[in-house]
Amino acid sequence: MKKKRTLLGGAGIIMLATLGAKVLGALYRIPLTNMLGAEGMGVYQSVYPVYALILSVSGGAVPMAISVLVASYSAAGENARGVRLTLGALAAMLTTGAALTAALMLLNGVAARLQGTPEAETGYLAIAPSIFFFSGIAVLKGYFQGKNNMNPTALSQITEALGKLLFGMLLAWLLLPKGVEYAVAGALAGVSIGEGLTFGVLAARFMIKERIELKLPPLKEAKRLYKEILAISLPIGIGGMIFPLAQFLDSFTVINILSLNMPAEVATAEYGLLSAPVNTLVNLPVSLALGVGIAVAPHLAGSRAARDMEAIRLKLSTSLKAAVALGVPFAALFLAAPAEVLGVIYPSLSASEIRLAAELLRIGAVNVVFLTLMQISVSVLQGLGYTSAPIKNLAAAGALKIVAGIALLFAVGIQGVMWANLAAYALGAALNMASVFNLTGKNSLMLQKSGVSCALGAIILVPTALASVFGLSAWAVLGLAAVSGIIYLAALVALPVFTYRELVSLPMGAKLARFNAKFNSDKGE
Repeated sequence: MKKKRTLLGGAGIIMLATLGAKVLGALYRIPLTNMLGAEGMGVYQSVYPVYALILSVSGGAVPMAISVLVASYSAAGENARGVRLTLGALAAMLTTGAALTAALMLLNGVAARLQGTPEAETGYLAIAPSIFFFSGIAVLKGYFQGKNNMNPTALSQITEALGKLLFGMLLAWLLLPKGVEYAVAGALAGVSIGEGLTFGVLAARFMIKERIELKLPPLKEAKRLYKEILAISLPIGIGGMIFPLAQFLDSFTVINILSLNMPAEVATAEYGLLSAPVNTLVNLPVSLALGVGIAVAPHLAGSRAARDMEAIRLKLSTSLKAAVALGVPFAALFLAAPAEVLGVIYPSLSASEIRLAAELLRIGAVNVVFLTLMQISVSVLQGLGYTSAPIKNLAAAGALKIVAGIALLFAVGIQGVMWANLAAYALGAALNMASVFNLTGKNSLMLQKSGVSCALGAIILVPTALASVFGLSAWAVLGLAAVSGIIYLAALVALPVFTYRELVSLPMGAKLARFNAKFNSDKGE
């Protein structure tokens, strides 16, 4: 009999793959930062906001839309309909991706000059082909996620990261003698190669392993299926574009505004510190928590189709607590020892660059929790079919980020961007959580137990903060933080943060539940 895939079992696969991809990403990003320096990374990162905005147009909402629809079809026993939906969407999205790839290649020089980083022009050409491949990847990920099969999505994360690491680093190293501009282009070409490999792997998995015939649905049915996709993906896509759009505007405003009071190369270097080392670290735990969101949406769609409110509340509680529990220890570590973390990971940064990056990371640490809550709540609302609420909430948060970011840039410099992010993500998280509770009812026990994980993270990492204050070496501080992290995980399982039913849905859940039962008499069923 086929093993049933549980909510956090699927999330666990995604989180492990994300962790593996982040390790590979670190093996790529850390030496790349050390190779290119802060200014070179500023050029590299100036390309990414434009690229991310285009990706949000070419397919950012498609995986969620297709996963929700395929899950609903599967629950109704209409598996063939899900296959036809996927094939039709694949043809449409690859066409869109090809058009957007061509547009970026034609407008690369305009974008680079408007950003104040003309060196990025070649980088746009190098990364443009990845848009085509990403459009197909988005469709295939959505199909597998709708089938509650997270393995292909996990595999795609690894192949994308490997492509960047192997080809991006090699090309950057080979092209560095020609100048930073060409080294950046080489690194970005690695992204395109990684996406191309990933699309090939997922397409082969879809066609061969699923024994699917390459045949598009009839035109009449295709139109109906596209309408179903658009009904879900359009509002999700609009909501998903809000923060990429804000970051896109950052890429045009930050360097230009900073350059009013400092040399352009210094402004580019400060933007590079913010967008590369700092944001990479902040986004690590958020990416792990996003694995929970990817897994929860199709599960919620199935429970919604079955009108099972008890199952919806259980999955909501489990996913929210798991996401918060993942984010809290990282937030505490970045608050306690930001300079030590940065110094160990990015040894090529100067002492002054470490000081500035540590200031930014300490502000961003609090954002880890807000970003985590915002991401998981968006996934919950989308999985329940309420796609308009996140648009309104994220639009309010995005508007705050843009206005506050520009005002604070003039007032306090690069730190103003992080303060604006903090205010915006806090607002977005609060509004989204209010929308979730309006739909499902407020669960005070869930909030209390999520609060327990926050308190645990703060308390257990106090020795790490003290070690940093008293001047222990960076490696000693991080070693102490690692021990504290192990204690934190054990405490999460031993204390009544998760119920018995939530624990058994985790990987190795039966063993974790038995361990928990030794300390708690109530199984929480």
